[in-house]
Amino acid sequence: MKLTRKKIAITAAVLIVALVAIQAIWRPFGGKGAFRSHEVAFDIRYPDAIVDSVALSRLPRDMIRVPLLHSLLTRDFVDYYESNSTRLSAEGAVRRLAFEHDLDWRDELIKRVFDEPSRVLLWRSPDGRLGYWVMTMRRNGLAKLMQAMANVAASDTQLSQAGTLSGDVPVYALKLAVGHTLLFAAKGDRLIVMSEPGMLFDADGKAIGERSKALAQMLDDGGADALRTYRLDDASADVSGHRVIVSVNYLSFGYQAFFSGINALRFDFAASHAAAKSAPASDANADADTNGAWSTAALIDPAHLPQHWNSADIWRALPANAAACASLPVDWNDAADLLGKLGDAEQGAAKILREQFAGPAGVCWYAKSTLVAPVFVARLKPEATQDATQLAALKGALASVFGDAIGAYEAKAGNEAGYRRLPVQSRDVSAGVTLWTRAVSARSGTAQSAGSPYAAQLSAPRYFPVTLALAHGYVVFSPDARLVDDTLAVLDKRYPAIADTIAPQRLSSTMMSVTPSAAAALVEREAGRALPADQEAIFRNAARTHLLPKLHAVASYPPLALSLPDSLPSSLGWVPVEWHFEPRASTAPRGDAAAGRPLGAAQNDAGSSADEGSDNAADQPAQPGTSGE
Repeated sequence: MKLTRKKIAITAAVLIVALVAIQAIWRPFGGKGAFRSHEVAFDIRYPDAIVDSVALSRLPRDMIRVPLLHSLLTRDFVDYYESNSTRLSAEGAVRRLAFEHDLDWRDELIKRVFDEPSRVLLWRSPDGRLGYWVMTMRRNGLAKLMQAMANVAASDTQLSQAGTLSGDVPVYALKLAVGHTLLFAAKGDRLIVMSEPGMLFDADGKAIGERSKALAQMLDDGGADALRTYRLDDASADVSGHRVIVSVNYLSFGYQAFFSGINALRFDFAASHAAAKSAPASDANADADTNGAWSTAALIDPAHLPQHWNSADIWRALPANAAACASLPVDWNDAADLLGKLGDAEQGAAKILREQFAGPAGVCWYAKSTLVAPVFVARLKPEATQDATQLAALKGALASVFGDAIGAYEAKAGNEAGYRRLPVQSRDVSAGVTLWTRAVSARSGTAQSAGSPYAAQLSAPRYFPVTLALAHGYVVFSPDARLVDDTLAVLDKRYPAIADTIAPQRLSSTMMSVTPSAAAALVEREAGRALPADQEAIFRNAARTHLLPKLHAVASYPPLALSLPDSLPSSLGWVPVEWHFEPRASTAPRGDAAAGRPLGAAQNDAGSSADEGSDNAADQPAQPGTSGE
């Protein structure tokens, strides 16, 4: 077919438009060097987590050497670095740069980054995850690579020089997608990569002084300053493995002030021989040829440990069969200062807290209740309950702070004006046992409003029977009255305590106890409540398919406990944490079988929302003094 001039012109126009469209799709990043910087808030001196690894690509597969994690994690976790979106975007960008600028870069350039010894410093982002990070690594031949980068940056729209660090070290910006830009800089054979431009630059694109100095220092020491904040040094050159450090402030969602005696946890993996260091991550036989083991340590500050963190009294008071329990080394002076800031009514309670409370506190979650309603237990000094005057002052202070701090606005509570709450009920259950209870409306409450004594006054279909108890030298608190009742049953020797399931020689040094079967049941029931079949059918079916098998696998593990050495250091330092499997409790859980509808129950799912009616015992009104069974 003969082409006319008109057809040729139309074809040429179409080709030009297509080329413009391809260019727009291929590099949708705007003009030269045009990337937006929004300064992010974090303290560069104190990372929330640090990962020291001989090869990041081997870290996931080494993590699943822990049997429990092997039961929980999937192949997707092991292949995380192979399919991570940031890695794929960076790899695509590097390939484009090599192709367009005729650079002799091999395809495995990005892969080699994850196979080199690296250190990653991580900080929490506003969504609570570890979203900000800086990676440091050393690599031979880096100077030649960076010279090529400098030449490319002069004429590329995706790669540009964004600024400099001290010593005129150039900082480059690599735009991976709209709103996603990596920064990196190199000095000698040291490379650092930053996840966000705002980690270095403010909104005006100017380097932030303190961070600029810290990042320049990382080019010299690889982030050794961050390690020193956790009382650690660089790993020796012959170490083949990983080291993961996580601050307790991050793990506790910022509540570390309540247990300042423990600052961080560290998880170390040491390969059994040096061959692991040189084995490529892609080698299918690497796992068979190398073995190793994980160990755990805690950064302890003895100056903030009550009674040197002797938890025996706490384990003797808490009911057995807990999903998870922790002994919290509370500094009662700090807690009293915090309580005193709430108002004048709390001043008396703050004084009592400072003078009468001793030792650590305990917190436990149970399958019969919910994640938002644990039980807390604290020990009083012996003289606090032996002297009648002190005991009367203690009761008055507890009643005052409970009535002032606990409660929510109840629109139906009464006709009087002002902030209306349901009344506090106080009663002496037996000699030496006093209870204070207030019903608080909440959609996530542990009891149903219908049928309760407060049904006409409650503002929501469910409520929390929030309860405080003073009994036998202990103070017990929970949003779920049943857990307080169970604790009182333990103190009255009517139900076994956690202490009955822990080896006597480890009773004082155990800091955490977990019962996988109860924890799995708690998570399953919480998932069932969060995914009602009439509203979240798709997610509920997905949870049944993918979550339930993992939970059932976890439930097969025996109870385990984490303990510290009998003697702790005299100053801030790392101590080993030991993991122990404990015998299963011989007593059935107290009412756990009626803890609500499990996600995988064979039932008519219609109307299984936690806000609707239920015949289960856990959904019935819980009154002080009842067992909840």
